[in-house]
Amino acid sequence: ITGAAQGFGLAIALGYAREGAELYLHEFAENAARLEDVAQQVRDETGRRVETGLADITDGAAVAAMTRDVMERFGRIDILLNTTSGGWHGRIFECSEAEWDKAIDRGLKAYFLTCQAVGKEMARVGHGKIINITSIVGKLGPGGAIPWAAARGGVDSMTAGFAQALGEYGVHCVALARGATSQRDLNHGYKQKDMEERLRKLPFGRLGTVEDLVGPAIFL
Repeated sequence: ITGAAQGFGLAIALGYAREGAELYLHEFAENAARLEDVAQQVRDETGRRVETGLADITDGAAVAAMTRDVMERFGRIDILLNTTSGGWHGRIFECSEAEWDKAIDRGLKAYFLTCQAVGKEMARVGHGKIINITSIVGKLGPGGAIPWAAARGGVDSMTAGFAQALGEYGVHCVALARGATSQRDLNHGYKQKDMEERLRKLPFGRLGTVEDLVGPAIFL
C-alpha cells in the first residue's frame, strides 16, 4: 500500500489485515514517524505481519529498490494499492510550476512507476490485483484543483491502459474513485454556503469517509 500513513491507506490496511493479508506499507520520508504509528496500530489491532518502507516513488530507481525489498521479504505481491496524491487547492493563477510538478509526480508518475514495477512481478507469476485510488475530480475538474484533477484524470486513463496491457497475464488493474471526503475536503477553502450547496447535491446528504472505500477495496 503506497501512501499508507494517510487516511485511506490506514483504513484499507486495517481492512485488508482483518481479511488475513500481510502488509508492506510505504510512505515518503517526511511521513516516517506517522507510518510507524500506523504499522503498529495495524499489528496491535489485527495481529498480522506488517513491514514498512520509505521511498520517493516518483523516482524509478527507488521504486525498483522498494519492489525488490517487498519481494525479498514476502516472496510475492498479490495486491498493489496506490493511494498517494499531490493535491493542490487554491486560485489557479497562483499555482506555481513546482506545485504543478509535485501534483503530477506524486499523483500520476508515482502510480505509473509502481504499476510498472509491481505489474512486471505479477505478470511473471500470472496473477495479481492493482487498485489505484483516484477521485471524481478526474471527471469533474472542480475549481482551483486543476493540478489534482489533471493527475486524477491521468490515473483513470493510465489504469485503463494497464488493464489492457496486463490482462493477458492474469493481472487485474482497476481505479477506485472517491468523492468528496470529510477528512480531506472540509478545509480546502470552501465558503460555508458553497459547502452546504455541495452537501445538498450529494445523494446521502453527507461527505464520504475513508472507511467508505474499505469495502470496495476488499471486494476488488
